[in-house]
Amino acid sequence: MEQIALTLIYIHAFFGGIGLLSGLVSIFGKKGRFYHRKAGIVFSIAMFISALIAIPITLLPNHENLLLHLLSIFTIYLVISGNRVLRFKKDYSLGALDIAITSIMGLVFLGMIGVGIHHRIQEIPKSTLFFFFGGFGIMATVRDIKLYKTFKINPTAYLSNHIGKMSGAYGAAVTAFLLAALDSSTLWIWLAPSVITLLFVIFWRRKIAKT
Repeated sequence: MEQIALTLIYIHAFFGGIGLLSGLVSIFGKKGRFYHRKAGIVFSIAMFISALIAIPITLLPNHENLLLHLLSIFTIYLVISGNRVLRFKKDYSLGALDIAITSIMGLVFLGMIGVGIHHRIQEIPKSTLFFFFGGFGIMATVRDIKLYKTFKINPTAYLSNHIGKMSGAYGAAVTAFLLAALDSSTLWIWLAPSVITLLFVIFWRRKIAKT
């Protein structure tokens, strides 16, 4: 079983590394240009595979980690919805899949907050992280709902949503990298990438609003 876990970890790390590198190209490439789009596609595929593989890893003996398990699901949601929202750039009608993704993930994020409450009552360490990521997820689903209501009259809403989702996915990749590279699970490692990502998203959303 341990050999299976190690094999999955290596594959997970390989695609995670590709995601980190391609994500950097996409971030620093001019938005909408060829390199930005192509790097974004590579990033999305690599992060989807890496997060998908992380789900069973975090359930295997000696590798159980509920927070990383939920964070992997969160990452998959960010990648999928972050790409689907680009369809709103064109004449796109809201589909049942979009509603289903938002509804299911909303329940998952509420569940994360529920786990955080349970951990806090039981005085289990790092219960704050469940509140943090669960609350962040709830905010993301609320933005989805607002987008669904206004995408026909607000032409920049889809772009703001896309940047927020893909930046969040990259922040999750950086978090996973730091946890593995530093072999540590301190609170600052969990939160620092998310805080930096949030500041980056706020900067771009304000820039979009001005233009």
